[in-house]
Amino acid sequence: MTRLTAFRPHLLRRAHLRLLLAAVELAQRSLGEAGVLTAARRFLGRSFTRRQALEDYLHDHDAHSHFFPWLLWDAPLPDGPLGRRLIASHRRGPEREVLDALLCARADVYQVTGSDGDATLMTRVADGEVLRVIEPVLGAVAARGELFVARILAFPDCALLDAVHASLPAVGRRAMVRAARRIAVVDQEHHLAQLLAASRRALERIAEPTAPWREAGVLLRATLVFTVADSPVLEAALGSAVASGALAQRHGSRSYVIRQESFGPVGAVLRVAAGRLYAATGSAPRTRLLRSAVERHLPGLLYSFTVFRDLDALVDPALRQGWEDDELQRVAQDWVGECLATFHDTPHPWLGGVTPREAVRTPAGRAAVQAWLQTVEQVTKVAGPGYHHELQSLWRDLAAT
Repeated sequence: MTRLTAFRPHLLRRAHLRLLLAAVELAQRSLGEAGVLTAARRFLGRSFTRRQALEDYLHDHDAHSHFFPWLLWDAPLPDGPLGRRLIASHRRGPEREVLDALLCARADVYQVTGSDGDATLMTRVADGEVLRVIEPVLGAVAARGELFVARILAFPDCALLDAVHASLPAVGRRAMVRAARRIAVVDQEHHLAQLLAASRRALERIAEPTAPWREAGVLLRATLVFTVADSPVLEAALGSAVASGALAQRHGSRSYVIRQESFGPVGAVLRVAAGRLYAATGSAPRTRLLRSAVERHLPGLLYSFTVFRDLDALVDPALRQGWEDDELQRVAQDWVGECLATFHDTPHPWLGGVTPREAVRTPAGRAAVQAWLQTVEQVTKVAGPGYHHELQSLWRDLAAT
């Protein structure tokens, strides 16, 4: 492999980022156009008569990450998808190659099936085609078997990840294979909406029934992925947050722990690596709060997508195949550190909406808290001795209540 060939994925990824920024700006500018408002009704299922109404809806429903890719590459506007307008200013070079790939790409269902050097192997579930996707995000947060509703850009020599709209654990494969095959006979404009609906139904079926300690988020890690659009601005904001005590920087790393609730869920972790910022929390309901806080306090970021990981491997050694030991330990440390940060005085659904400090005052509540802590104890064995000692200290404090 020549140096130029090896460097090509990097050139394409840089071109993709530049084009993505231009595409999002174009979508934002075009929201008030009559054709866009009409198209929005087809995708979002409600009418919009003016730009502000559509902007408000996208903000209130956190729908930009679904609607903008659809509008740019799938929407049936009179002159074709909105992204075609970028052709006039990108007639040659890597940006044009990426633009052509974007206009050809479709939302589809993929499953992580392995790795190959710096690439993640993604299998399209509808037909079994395997793509070598060059994307550090996947290597950092995707587990073997995980399913994604995604848009992947295929080139003759590699593939790039453009957008992830949903992620599911491997147990949702059968439902998503059916959904992926169904969209083959419908128009492209309907692909994304139908796949999103199928993923929501699959997640609902997976979640029921669920044990009380799973409702507390014991086996979940949600990671929001942001592209760093302005590194100096982000660095300054991180430094200010550390100085104010809102973040605590882990020694010798580009990892930060949230310490103030105004900055997001206490105990959540931020990491900066390879031009991305990853914001991770152990609770799906808190992801919106975390995203809002990160975007408010840390300028210079562009939200990409959120990945949800099933962490059964933390409590079941039989499921650890495909995990690196250091990765499993890091995820365990993050999860334990977050859930113990505010455990004493946080109301939990599995305790009937009361806090552990209140629950231990009754025999039933005490038993429920002990059962939950026994599950966490299994995770601390992966996280390390320091976390086990912290758990023991927490129980002693609660037992003395």
